Amino acid sequence: MSTEQEKRLHRCCFSGHRPEKLNEPEAEIKQWLSEQIDSAIAAGYTTFISGCAMGVDIWAAQIVFQKKQQNPSLRLIAATPWPGFSNKWSNDWQVQYSDLLKNADLIIPVSNHYHKSVFQQRNEWMVDHSNRVIAYFNGAPGGTKNTIDYATSKGIEVVTNNPDYKPKEKRRKLMESEKTPYPENLLTDMGLELVFGKPEYTPLNDDQMAGLAHALTTIREREQEMIRLRYEEKKTLQEIGDRYELSRERVRQIIAKGVRKLRHPSRTVYIRDGFDKVELVQKITCAEEMKKQLQVQKKRYPLMTEEDIVKFVFQGMLGVGHLINSEQDAKDRLSAEMGSLNPDEDEPLIEKISSDWVRLNLRSAKAKGMTVDDIAWYLVRSAEWGALSFTRQNVYNFCVKIDGSERMKAAAAKVLDEHWLPRHSEQYQKAYHPAYRVLYKDFKKFKRDDD
Repeated sequence: MSTEQEKRLHRCCFSGHRPEKLNEPEAEIKQWLSEQIDSAIAAGYTTFISGCAMGVDIWAAQIVFQKKQQNPSLRLIAATPWPGFSNKWSNDWQVQYSDLLKNADLIIPVSNHYHKSVFQQRNEWMVDHSNRVIAYFNGAPGGTKNTIDYATSKGIEVVTNNPDYKPKEKRRKLMESEKTPYPENLLTDMGLELVFGKPEYTPLNDDQMAGLAHALTTIREREQEMIRLRYEEKKTLQEIGDRYELSRERVRQIIAKGVRKLRHPSRTVYIRDGFDKVELVQKITCAEEMKKQLQVQKKRYPLMTEEDIVKFVFQGMLGVGHLINSEQDAKDRLSAEMGSLNPDEDEPLIEKISSDWVRLNLRSAKAKGMTVDDIAWYLVRSAEWGALSFTRQNVYNFCVKIDGSERMKAAAAKVLDEHWLPRHSEQYQKAYHPAYRVLYKDFKKFKRDDD
């Protein structure tokens, strides 16, 4: 079986502008793309990766599929930025995108939701899994330029219609954070005294490195990406700013905010004590809290069935990330539901599920003046929060441990299907008309900022 590195040698990805940024006729661009694809095939490339955007990405994928009719050994990978990213396109482009996905041999959603650097994340993923980039480039700043620059910095071959463009190499004086090895440079900026309780740096063991990696996943996606570029890849503020089309000062602010978040005790404990140790303690705490809150739920909702208990445990362990496609999708669903609800000041606003998660009751939220935008924003931020690493098997085990009946085993067994999502029982829905969203317990501490 081929290794990932061997497979990469035969992969080629595409980059290019959307139609409104292209000056040449569509037929001329397609002809150029077809010639470059033929050249790549002749050079031994058999797998092509499309970023699925309107314009060059989709046209290139269509050409690959046409050539695949005569050469069945060719494969097409669709690297979508996030599920549903084409929802606001015109009908014609949505049809072409849908056909692309139907014809693709593999579909990879690079992110499970929208965020402001998701396209750069998609572009870097394609480059990181390819050995050649075919780019139709008009010379202007933007995603295509950033992709070419990134590929060049990684030593990946770039074939472009604009051969005069050469990424500039800049000589510069290294800052201290760029001279010091990772992760010492990051931990120094966080504050060694804060992390270790002493001013000296102590090299991290594997479990502590896993703890640092986990801590990074609990901050905003763009913050963690910029921190990685700054401290691990030793990029300058200007280089990061060029990639994200932001000023050096804005990049500095975003990185500084991410570093401040990493100083929180809930994150430094993972770095100091290690991921496995902290997770074990917190999982035990979470399970105990969930047992207690389940008893509260049974008293409040005596008609709970095994289905409702499984849903409660599922939410308490796995949280909300699996439900969020994008902030706009969250708003649309929430707006439709809240529009049909009557406000209820007597309903509790918050019901605790576990040590990490709570239910926000929408009728009470509406009575207290919480807006759809606010709740959707809290929901997306909660989805980004790094939950404990429970699995569906953990959900099943917990349910059958607290109730070993055959009815519970049958209800809990459904959770082992990776595509199954829990629903309240018909009995529960008729009796209580549940309307809520699951949020991270400290959702009110999330701060809105212009990022």
